[in-house]
Amino acid sequence: MKALLSITVFLMTICFSFSQTAFEGTIKWSMAMTTAAGKSPAGTQLSEKEKADLNKNIAEMEKQMNDPQMKAMFESNPQMKETLEKQLEVMKAMQGEGGVNNLLPKSYTIKVKDGSSLTTVDGGITASLGDILYQKSTDKTYYIKRDSKTYSVAPKTPAKTNDSSVVTVTATTETKKILTYNCTKYVVTITQKGQKQVMNLWATKDLKQYDVKSFQISYAGTHSFSEAFKKINGVVLGMEMTHEGQTMKMEVIELKAGTLPASDFVIPAGFKEVPYTH
Repeated sequence: MKALLSITVFLMTICFSFSQTAFEGTIKWSMAMTTAAGKSPAGTQLSEKEKADLNKNIAEMEKQMNDPQMKAMFESNPQMKETLEKQLEVMKAMQGEGGVNNLLPKSYTIKVKDGSSLTTVDGGITASLGDILYQKSTDKTYYIKRDSKTYSVAPKTPAKTNDSSVVTVTATTETKKILTYNCTKYVVTITQKGQKQVMNLWATKDLKQYDVKSFQISYAGTHSFSEAFKKINGVVLGMEMTHEGQTMKMEVIELKAGTLPASDFVIPAGFKEVPYTH
């Protein structure tokens, strides 16, 4: 499951930079995981013992959070309360039929304007991080937790100067439509230290009114994937990556251009800065 969550983090590591004719509006991505047979992976289901342990832990946490002494602590430390509530929410999500698979987001929505972006995650463990705000003016990323009215500044990932990976991008003749856009399939292979990672990307050239370079996608911690996307002719609207027989798939299900208020891309007034702990 750790590997699957790593794939999720990769596919969600999407940042947008804008120049020339910049896209402004909303982009919504769906996210799903399937097996080779196209079904939800059964391997993420909990065993009976795991379910029993989970139920026990949930009961203990609920009892702890209802303790008067703990409630008094929450009054002076709302961040602690929110963190425990999110942990409890995640644990309860695992009780469902999908088991661990319920930890994965269902979708996420990105608002973009003048080089800044605001990402909101729907469901899954990633939602506990809060909304993710990137401000071009400060070149900083913030995690905003609206329930506790707090925010954290994410540390910058140091650039790797010794990335020896080899990146190949191959255009295929396979096509399909995503929304109303004609997309071509590209196969991206990244080889590093003898290990290969392969993913399929679907890109369209139908968005010619925008500078293709304005949709810049990069992989956290390396420049390999960023370099790969530069070799693709078009805007990426779909991504697929398979690991140990399970495929993580993301696809744009809404792309709506339109003027957005600048107030969407600032830290809300009255929010308190707290240390970054993710």
